Amino acid sequence: MKIARRSMSAVSRLVQAMAVSCAMASTSSAQLIRDTPLPETEGVGIIDRAGATIQPELTFRDSDGRDLRIGDVFDGKRPVMLIMAYYDCPLLCTLVLNGVQEAINDVSLSLGEDYRIVTVSFDHTDTTSMAAAKKAMYTLGYNREIPEDAWIFCTSEPEAARELARAVGFRYKFLPESGEFSHPSGVFFLTPKGVLSGFIENIKFRPMDVKLALMNAADGRLGSLFDRVEFTCYMYDPKTGQYVVQPMTVMRLVGGATALVLGGTIGFLAWSNAVRRHRRPAATTPASTTEIGGER
Repeated sequence: MKIARRSMSAVSRLVQAMAVSCAMASTSSAQLIRDTPLPETEGVGIIDRAGATIQPELTFRDSDGRDLRIGDVFDGKRPVMLIMAYYDCPLLCTLVLNGVQEAINDVSLSLGEDYRIVTVSFDHTDTTSMAAAKKAMYTLGYNREIPEDAWIFCTSEPEAARELARAVGFRYKFLPESGEFSHPSGVFFLTPKGVLSGFIENIKFRPMDVKLALMNAADGRLGSLFDRVEFTCYMYDPKTGQYVVQPMTVMRLVGGATALVLGGTIGFLAWSNAVRRHRRPAATTPASTTEIGGER
């Protein structure tokens, strides 16, 4: 059981901290937390640990009550989006889950086929039934049919949750006065082999950012040809929590495309001229007017 709420002032401070953290959905929550002087947010945030490998032996329990070895989530083919959220969070976790669901409904990549999502609660008092209820809610809200293991919701023991959070750079802390947690808001992206490729720290997520982050986790091997060209034009900006255009890359692509078009046009014109010259009739020599025997 959670620690009983000891004072209304503690709860009030917690709500205030969370309200400040999510006051502006379009602003990075990292910046909001850094600018918040409340002690509840001290030491809370996301550290960039791109390149870190998730310990495959970490074990959690899925919404059906079965043990789930985290290494088994990574099949070597599909990238994985990881969400750290506890199921009775009074505000922030629900906003993150809602934001993810809204974004993936507008992402052209298909959940289950192209990528998977794993939500892990870092509150060891959360139950299997709570995980099952969350799974039913959010998978029902996805606008396409998905396999059973497309979006997994797990509960955890304290040590496993702390180790997973440490690996991806998710820094949270328990607040004894309120019995709740202070934590950042964001999602993590892992390669098909379980290596952290990046994160988006925010509350609402642009579908384009989610798609590009998944493509980055898959090393660009997802989506259509157009998606892959678009992927090369963007890079993640941690200050805004969004992918932004790389002007130099765009200029190089445009320059290369222009040179290709011009080269193709010149080559086609040269080929056309050569074909016309080849097809032109050869000049004929006038017939001789000299009669046989030299007489006219």
